[in-house]
Amino acid sequence: MALPYGRIGTAIIDAPPRRSTEEEAGRLVSAGWKALAYHAGMTGPRRESVQQEFAAGSCQVVVATNAFGMGIDRPDVRAVIHLAPPGSIESYYQEVGRAGRDGRDSYCLLLISPGDMPQRRRLIERGSGRGGLPEPEAVQHKWNLFLELMRWSEGGSCRHDAILRYFGDEAETLSGCGHCDVCLEMAGGGSADPETVSLTVRKALSAVARVNGRFGIQVAAGLLRGDTRDERLEWSGLNQSPTFGALEGCSQDWLQRLLRRCVTAGWVDFTSGDRPLVVLTGAGRAVMRGELPVRLLLPPEREPRRAPASETRADRNRQGRAEQSVRQGVARSTRRGAEDGLELDEEALALFEQLRWHRLELSRDAAVPPYVIASDRTLREIARLRPSTRQELLLVHGIGPARAESYGAGFLALVTKRG
Repeated sequence: MALPYGRIGTAIIDAPPRRSTEEEAGRLVSAGWKALAYHAGMTGPRRESVQQEFAAGSCQVVVATNAFGMGIDRPDVRAVIHLAPPGSIESYYQEVGRAGRDGRDSYCLLLISPGDMPQRRRLIERGSGRGGLPEPEAVQHKWNLFLELMRWSEGGSCRHDAILRYFGDEAETLSGCGHCDVCLEMAGGGSADPETVSLTVRKALSAVARVNGRFGIQVAAGLLRGDTRDERLEWSGLNQSPTFGALEGCSQDWLQRLLRRCVTAGWVDFTSGDRPLVVLTGAGRAVMRGELPVRLLLPPEREPRRAPASETRADRNRQGRAEQSVRQGVARSTRRGAEDGLELDEEALALFEQLRWHRLELSRDAAVPPYVIASDRTLREIARLRPSTRQELLLVHGIGPARAESYGAGFLALVTKRG
């Protein structure tokens, strides 16, 4: 398969629903690609056949559920594409870690649609379908993991640095990698001034406050755009509110992306049930009223800048090495995180969940991503080591004097409370 810069390689497309794998593989075949589908509903011999064809190189593209590729170590996977977001940052980086193992350029693309967040919420609340509905604590835990992925995907900071901070590798950050879509967008001068950002976000939150608990994101976006064709705005009287058309110059798609960023920032949430509706959180009301600062990069209005065709081979090699370094660093961090999670006993795991919830509350109050407070690795070590003093807390990975001063008392209080 010819991919960027004329190199030959393969690609993996992650399409969660089984039906999507068949449909997408069929579409690619009709376009001339050598593509195969892979999912758990296929027979064992058929799944084994697909893996063998991919490993042998007779298959260019595999469209699969995330079960594919865990045992595949093909070095020339040039692209990993997700047609929908997985359940967590850990899952995403385990899956994209299949790309670029030969050290050459590789590309990862994560596609997000407006319905992904409510759909994920429904899937989490339904559970596995075995043994009844999951416990509320388990639902909240999985939802928080998904929100962290969405914060990363929708956030306005360097992808490389953000993911390394999440996994606790602060020392390896680059203050901007210069290659991800966010860095390229910032280099192009695409960010708005703080006053414009604050005004835009507060208008968006005002729309959520108007539809609070009655409608979803699409109606809130239509309210901001002043959509005269939406009958729901008319019969509810929202078309007479001051917020109607407050951001009329923006597209429906852009407004929905803005509102999703407000969700990941902790200012907007969804109700439970088959038809999740948007609601404004306490932090969202404070931001809307100007009581809390707005720290958000507005969604881009254009596609990220592509690498120029005149780029030299040396430039491409440097980029490939940087991307490979990120992939290797993330893979190491992911393995460490998984190992930490397996080492926690039942009591430590319960403390870890409380620490994660405490971190989420702190992040919402400060309007910053959770990893700024502490990484999962740090919280796992606190749960396992159970420090009782500030000096013992400073021995935990990722806890320095500044973090101990800002958040140490709360962490230690939870450890003490658990006994």
